[in-house]
Amino acid sequence: MSIFMHENGNWTDYRKLPNYLEIDLHRGEGYGGYGEQMEEIREDALKILASAQNEGKKYVIFCHGHSTSKIGKTTTRSVIRSVMRSKEATPYIIRSKCVQHYSVFVAAIKPKFEHSA
Repeated sequence: MSIFMHENGNWTDYRKLPNYLEIDLHRGEGYGGYGEQMEEIREDALKILASAQNEGKKYVIFCHGHSTSKIGKTTTRSVIRSVMRSKEATPYIIRSKCVQHYSVFVAAIKPKFEHSA
């Protein structure tokens, strides 16, 4: 059983969500080594989740494209999905409301609660 909702269809429909941030994590050719790029994508994704929570965003749409690589190869899509399953993402997302789409991942952001003194 998956921890995320699975949906198909036109990913641009997610742009109708309230208070979202859209991020494209594709890297251009010649942008460092492949392994280095994948690690940077992981780090960036976690920073983006934290920033979105601090800004009060409700969703982050991670545009990762649909993979055309061989099974088992690390891709932007596989890195994003791995991050969303990781314990590092737990403080920032509501997994049961996240959407795993074939070309994007929609992260539902946990509200940041302000504590009054």
